[in-house]
Amino acid sequence: MGYESCLHLVNVKIKAESVSRVKRKLSGRTLRSSDPLRFFLERAVLDSGGFLVFKASEDGHDPYVPDEEDGTVPALYGKWYEAESIAVWLRQHSEKGGRIVLHSIEADGNAWGWEFDGRGRMRALGLRPISKYE
Repeated sequence: MGYESCLHLVNVKIKAESVSRVKRKLSGRTLRSSDPLRFFLERAVLDSGGFLVFKASEDGHDPYVPDEEDGTVPALYGKWYEAESIAVWLRQHSEKGGRIVLHSIEADGNAWGWEFDGRGRMRALGLRPISKYE
C-alpha cells in the first residue's frame, strides 16, 4: 500500500532460536540492495529484552519520544509499501502475540495489521465496530 502511515511494532518479541538469524539480517551484512525489506531492516533493531523496535529517526519527527537509554521508538512514519512482506518474514521469528499495526496518517484514518501466533502463522487485523450506536 502507498498510504503515508505509522508502522507500530507491538510486543514483537523474537524467539530465542531466531535471535541470531534476525540480528544477522538486521546488521545488513547479508542485505542485498534489491531486498524489498531493506527500508525496514535498516531501521529496526533488537532491544535488550529481545523485542523488535526502531532506531529513532535523525530528524526527530517520530510519533514517540525516543527511549533515553537506547534511542529507540516503537513506531515510525513512512510509506510502508512492503508491510505485508515484513509481516510474512517476521511470522517465522516472532513469539505469540506480536503485532504489526499500521495507522494511516492520511485523511481516511484507516488502521490494519497482522498478529503472530508464535508457530509461523499470522492473521490480518483491522478496525471493526464493537458496540451499537448510542
